[in-house]
Amino acid sequence: MNKQIFSFVTVCIIMGLSYPFVRKHTVMSFGGCSRAVNVNQYKIVKERDLLELINTCSKDGVNLNGGKSNYDYLKRNLKNFNCSQSLRFLSAPRSLVALASFPGSGNTWTRQLIETATGYFTGSVYTDWNFVGSNECPSRRRVFIVKTHLTSNSSTSHRDCTRIYVAHLHFACAICILRNPYSAILAEFNRENSNNARAHFDPGHWVAPKQMFTTKRWRMFVSKQVNRWKNMALYWIQKNEPTYVLVYERLLENTFLEMSRLMTFLNITIQYDSLYCLSADDNRSFKRIIPHWMTINNVYSDELREIVNKAVQTVKIGIDSKLNLNGVLNSYFLPIENSSRQMQ
Repeated sequence: MNKQIFSFVTVCIIMGLSYPFVRKHTVMSFGGCSRAVNVNQYKIVKERDLLELINTCSKDGVNLNGGKSNYDYLKRNLKNFNCSQSLRFLSAPRSLVALASFPGSGNTWTRQLIETATGYFTGSVYTDWNFVGSNECPSRRRVFIVKTHLTSNSSTSHRDCTRIYVAHLHFACAICILRNPYSAILAEFNRENSNNARAHFDPGHWVAPKQMFTTKRWRMFVSKQVNRWKNMALYWIQKNEPTYVLVYERLLENTFLEMSRLMTFLNITIQYDSLYCLSADDNRSFKRIIPHWMTINNVYSDELREIVNKAVQTVKIGIDSKLNLNGVLNSYFLPIENSSRQMQ
């Protein structure tokens, strides 16, 4: 009899059938990644289950971390996958949350991810043209995530805020986006000095001309902006209000997991189908296509590396070791070669 049961269960597994005492242990692993993403689609995201899902898909050769390849995989394998979401304003006010970053650190992409995950518009202390939520002063409390590049907990120059006589905001907590300063400063220099801001999908456009990186202007820009990067990081990370440090490189590497953790910080529950739709928000939509010569190694001389490395070290010393950011900050250091470097 035992042999018969064993044989029947074996046949069930081979044929993809369910057997009562087999099903309980095969929800995630039985059928692999394709079955797992379907089973979880309308469930509430919990980190432990998400890690199990990522591990299950990894065994199938699927790197479930967000991005275009994930979107294509999910579109092929999910029975019902619809990311045509209608965003909305808050129906009830929430405390304001600063989305603070040095320019060039992925604030725009992060806002889009947050809007997709939550279904709510995000706002800004500026009047940004590309987000509906930026048209209103945050003090109207119809948005709660508010973009800022300022080392200030309250200032705003928003046009609508001026109209209703609001000059200051109050953030109950903050999300601080931390990105490698070498990459962020280069991105901001390109934004300010591009030769064609409307053609950023072509290599060499929406980037600074090559000759500018050997000028005093570039050296002065790095010296000034690295202090701004340092001050942004220290101001927001050291604040008394709760602050979530969102590391850009981690977000890029594992979008699903990092956004799940961010939602936990914001005390927002989301379903896996919302998380899956993050894969449609490819950060490449916001990235310049840069020419082959424009690398960090090429454009930062030893002199500039010393300046940037010193700022990274200052931030490393100034923040709480409990934040577990030492490894990230250590990865930002560039070696000093003490030799002349010419652009290739």
